[in-house]
Amino acid sequence: MGYLNGKTDLQYYSNKGEYGNYQFVSLEDIINQFLVVYVGDEKTINKASRVDVAFWAQRALAELSFDTFRSVKAQQIKVPPSLSMILPKDYVNYTKLSWVDTAGVKHPIYPTSDTSNPYEISQNTDGSYLFDSNSEIAYNFDFLNGADGWTSSGGIVFPTANGGLNSSVKITSGNSGKVNFLQGAYSQYGKGTCLYTYQEIDASELSSVSFSGEATTEAAASVTVSDAQVLAGPNGQLGAGLYNTPGTTVRIGFSSTPPSEEITMYDYTFNGVTYSTPTPNSDIEFFDIGYIEWTQGESGSKEYDGQAVDLSGYSGTVYFVVLSIAKFVEGDAGNGSIYLKHTSTVDNISITSLNTKTSLTEVNPGLSSTFSSYNASALSENNNDDYEDDIYWPNEGERYGLDPQRSQVNGTFYIDDRQGKINFSSNISGKTVILDYISDSLGTDGEMQVHKFAEEAIYKWITYGILSTKVNIPEYIVQRTKKEKFAATRQAKLRLSNIKLHEITQILRGKSKQIKH
Repeated sequence: MGYLNGKTDLQYYSNKGEYGNYQFVSLEDIINQFLVVYVGDEKTINKASRVDVAFWAQRALAELSFDTFRSVKAQQIKVPPSLSMILPKDYVNYTKLSWVDTAGVKHPIYPTSDTSNPYEISQNTDGSYLFDSNSEIAYNFDFLNGADGWTSSGGIVFPTANGGLNSSVKITSGNSGKVNFLQGAYSQYGKGTCLYTYQEIDASELSSVSFSGEATTEAAASVTVSDAQVLAGPNGQLGAGLYNTPGTTVRIGFSSTPPSEEITMYDYTFNGVTYSTPTPNSDIEFFDIGYIEWTQGESGSKEYDGQAVDLSGYSGTVYFVVLSIAKFVEGDAGNGSIYLKHTSTVDNISITSLNTKTSLTEVNPGLSSTFSSYNASALSENNNDDYEDDIYWPNEGERYGLDPQRSQVNGTFYIDDRQGKINFSSNISGKTVILDYISDSLGTDGEMQVHKFAEEAIYKWITYGILSTKVNIPEYIVQRTKKEKFAATRQAKLRLSNIKLHEITQILRGKSKQIKH
């Protein structure tokens, strides 16, 4: 039976998901083949359950991913003003960090051990530790660091001829940082949306809190669509005339459950297929702990009834949710409307603990003064010379004692394991950064695949794992399978190193050049 499974060239080259897949074998196939070939009477293993084989196959895949398989995972971001990058969800370790110039060339960023982002303890003026009430408990609720610490809903792109109207959540940063909700009308897609962003709050030591915020909403309005707009719009554009839209409502507050990922207000079913279901987030009951509301054109600051929110019954995580509701009614918008939309904003949120905490308090959760200083400083390497002269160096005319780890201008980074982030030096702000990293390859079923150069190594790993945990297996058999596993792993590592003779030859040619001093 051929491995190509009867696929034609047309089927392969027309399917992007198939490109290059022939070099890999799925872990599912390896488990099935192992059970057929290695397990049974008069075979290496006389009896083994599928669960055992699957366990050792996954352990082998994870171990080989660390130092044998080539790392193919990478993420690219534009570094925000917070100078932080969130570690990928399947991150184990990094292999390289680089920023990319306008020519697409990668410049390595080097790790630094000279700074960190420690837990900064709140202190009294005499230096003693502070265990007071009326202390802020939330991180980045002024949005100075943009979306850092916030989890936002997805949006909807309405397919119009003019490129689509986005219903989305965007959080700006800096002194004018705030949550911006944009919500459009499109009758086929839910007839309105309930967008959100939220943070998790540890309520284990919070018996009561007060909170406040500032928001803007839009009132119900009438929108006149002209004949010119109709002619310029896509097919199905609503006709010219006067249309009513009901405005927006903003709510902020505490919930014992995270918001649902559903954001549409009604069922959207087409040809018997339901594409979305009504969100429970728009129900008042969703904020089962307490909330503040702005509706129908209200703007300004509000505080939660001037009273405390009781969190004494919650020993774990609660959720502080910010959401905006734009509930369009049937007939307010025709198909393809790009003129009926609403915006609302939220800013200056404050959450204050009203009880005395029994544990140490962090001055600014997640952001120590050490990290703030590291962010704000102009690093010495930014002022590194341009190699036209030697004025910057103490021994004028010479560069004795130059530390190689600081003789570069590409910037630095360090891993903040406490926050699960990578923090960069100030000269990386706004640059495009690429993180090449190692995963254990166990993220999803699609990722659990093995290169064919290492297929035999996986079989040997599974064999050794199962036999080493069985009783009454002679030790010499266990040791033999251990040696076979080691040899197969070494062979796989050599194969996957991808050494090409002509590439080595090209490098060695440069070694023969005489270096003049």
